[in-house]
Amino acid sequence: MNYPDIQILNQRFGAPGRIAFRAGEAGLPIVSLINTHGSCEVSLYGGHVLAYRPTGHGPVLFVSQKSAFEPGKPIRGGIPVCWPWFGPHPTDPKKDKHGFARLLQWDLDGTEYTGTTTVLRLSLRDSEWTRRLWDHAFRLQLTITLDQFLQLALTVENTDITSFEMSQAFHPYFQIGDIGQSRVFGLDKAPYADKVSGTSAVQEGPLVIGGQVDRIYTPEKNEAAVQDAKLKRAILLTYSGTRNLVVWNPWQEVCRAIPDLGDEEYLKFVCVEPANVRDTAIELEPGSRHTLSMSIQAQLV
Repeated sequence: MNYPDIQILNQRFGAPGRIAFRAGEAGLPIVSLINTHGSCEVSLYGGHVLAYRPTGHGPVLFVSQKSAFEPGKPIRGGIPVCWPWFGPHPTDPKKDKHGFARLLQWDLDGTEYTGTTTVLRLSLRDSEWTRRLWDHAFRLQLTITLDQFLQLALTVENTDITSFEMSQAFHPYFQIGDIGQSRVFGLDKAPYADKVSGTSAVQEGPLVIGGQVDRIYTPEKNEAAVQDAKLKRAILLTYSGTRNLVVWNPWQEVCRAIPDLGDEEYLKFVCVEPANVRDTAIELEPGSRHTLSMSIQAQLV
């Protein structure tokens, strides 16, 4: 995989003290966004947010110490972009889980900043390689904005002559002090499909995680919060462009079977994911667009 020259990126798109590019592990190009509200890091490979640290807080996102940082493999942690399918491919289990957007080098369209806001714009188009995996023409635009919150917006445009169906998600790994001392709020009275048990139910009160969790919720409001008693912090999440919120933690047995997760790392994260999946998969007509967006904020509690 050919990467853009870091020096040229800094000359064209960098800004002293606000926007800086560097070569990360295996040469992956990484951009840092900084302002008075905090900082974040984004890998151009995968359009993948690696880190977010609001001013006065510790890291909000978890990245596994065993994560691969190499072409053709996903980064484990941060905020992966899952597209054009979420989870296993619906008809071909040999294809990569969660699609191919997180496995490709994204184009850098631009950066900008004001006194309190820093913005990164990325895009991805279909190619001969993507057509072999998913035979449709498309354009993705990913806008990452750092201000009082960390905001992500993924706009999908169907540039084909026929419609296509897609599923998608932002897949944030929220870093927590101890899974046993954390709660997910905003799900009370929400129906959910439990992918572990194969059953459906309705959530009562906050979600307490004491085992493997893989659920698709449909909350009344498009907001949730991860309250972390050990770190004395709450991570607030709002989203639009979907009715579904996936909550995932692999727990001990599954975690130990995942090669790019440490055996005990399940204790340090929970994934709360705005997703269009199953009944909220998107049918996009030629020339149409759809935007999935997410905003993250951290508060001391």
